[in-house]
Amino acid sequence: MSVIEPIPHTLRYQTAIVGFEDDNGDWHEGLEAWSDPMPCHAVAAGRANEVTFPDGTTDTYSYAVGRLPSDCREFKTGDRVLLNIFGTETEYEVKGFHRYQLQSKIWV
Repeated sequence: MSVIEPIPHTLRYQTAIVGFEDDNGDWHEGLEAWSDPMPCHAVAAGRANEVTFPDGTTDTYSYAVGRLPSDCREFKTGDRVLLNIFGTETEYEVKGFHRYQLQSKIWV
């Protein structure tokens, strides 16, 4: 008997390390890295793939990613994320973010 995994996907977000000047006065460029994966549930957009966000803007999206922890970081429009769906990892841009009482949700 198989068991359905309620949170089968993972999401990683891009983090940036700010550039710095060392003791010798040399400038070191910042680095970009990806966070540790966090579990989520991605649902592909159907035919009506437009959503109106709380700020009043309307945009199209590819996936609605829910079941993120309610205390996850605050995603901003334009943030880069890696969405892993059944072993295939694809990079997306965040279109919208909403925090609910028990979970958070983003649109990419």
